Amino acid sequence: MKPYSLMIADIHLQPDSAHPINQAFEHFLQTEAPNAEALYILGDLFEMWVGDDIGLVQYQSIIQRFKMLTDQGLPIYLQYGNRDFLMREAFWQATGIQPLNDIECVTLYNKNYLILHGDTLCTDDKSYQKMRTFFRNKLVAWAFLKLSKTRRLAIGQKMRQNSKMHSQNKPSAIMDVNQHAVYDLFKQYPTVQHMVHGHTHRPQHHTLSTEFNTLHRWVLGDWQAPEKPFSYLLKITQKGPELIKYS
Repeated sequence: MKPYSLMIADIHLQPDSAHPINQAFEHFLQTEAPNAEALYILGDLFEMWVGDDIGLVQYQSIIQRFKMLTDQGLPIYLQYGNRDFLMREAFWQATGIQPLNDIECVTLYNKNYLILHGDTLCTDDKSYQKMRTFFRNKLVAWAFLKLSKTRRLAIGQKMRQNSKMHSQNKPSAIMDVNQHAVYDLFKQYPTVQHMVHGHTHRPQHHTLSTEFNTLHRWVLGDWQAPEKPFSYLLKITQKGPELIKYS
């Protein structure tokens, strides 16, 4: 079997282990992930993470599956998403997953890939960007994690509801990436021709022609089962990247 690595995003695991999303992802971890040389998760692994003391209990089955895979030698890397950026040391130790920066350049099979969750590219959504800056503030995160479990869960649930309501009321174009933001990020990494991200839930392969070469932007799919009985993953081999449908 030829070597390959996998990139996924926006799983949105639910606190209920019997949820279809969780069941589908557990199956993926059992059957597909072990065949890869590495697994990259580009944000929003969880629908909500409001502290290691809560999350490690809510998602115990998945946590154990991750630990089993990493103990068996599968490297798993994870970036924060806009819904799960409060994992701390207990999470990394319990899973064996390795954290990545918000924007990371990785080399796979002699090609460079710029990977990120994707929300920072949605610069037209001004209100979201302001909210992101506030909640990513280290002092705000520290204060939130000092709250009681009950309080954190209530706030997290309220934020989920508000996010869904606001998304329904915003024009679709505002919540997509800004092409100038994409190009500006590419310019910061002149040796990179491939960008990979999630967040928008709009899987596709986009190309951007420049004076000297063609740049590629790969958008990963989400796992919003049962509404979507499949997702799009990125499989990277010696030949390059390919969006594949995973049922």
